[in-house]
Amino acid sequence: MTQSPAAAEEATKRDLGKRRAKQILPWAIAAVTTLIAVIVAVLLIVNEAGDPRPVAQLPRDDSVEGSFAVDEDVKFFGLTAADFVAHGSYGVLELWSATTSEPQDSRCLAIVSENRVSVFRCSAPTIDTIADFPSIDSNVVPAAPTGEPTSYLRFVLHDDVVDVYLAPNPDGGYY
Repeated sequence: MTQSPAAAEEATKRDLGKRRAKQILPWAIAAVTTLIAVIVAVLLIVNEAGDPRPVAQLPRDDSVEGSFAVDEDVKFFGLTAADFVAHGSYGVLELWSATTSEPQDSRCLAIVSENRVSVFRCSAPTIDTIADFPSIDSNVVPAAPTGEPTSYLRFVLHDDVVDVYLAPNPDGGYY
């Protein structure tokens, strides 16, 4: 059976359309993949830029023994100065941590100033322990990365490291 010239022309147009679609499809897939990759990269960069960065990290130092005066909060957990592990100092503040099982499993962080516990915080071992030091003379701690003095400090104990964050004012957030 012979096709009419109009039917043959229609079949040729369909074949051309299919070939063209096969040629364009890989380029379209590549363009969509590239667009998705760019969007993911931008989201990762924006998300990373929003995370505060510590200005110092103080690792655990088992060679130093605690010899500071403990207060009633520390005694409540059944801890003595000898139970604490040093993390070094940030300016005039010394950072110490301890793990206790009484009255419950807790990871504790003590900020020691002038040989006594100034701030003491504990949390469950599955979360970071956070201790804020809301007011200190800015001359006794390092300045903020921008060079301006700071007096609001945040210390975060995670694993065996204490991260130090600074805020130039209470409303400014932490670096």
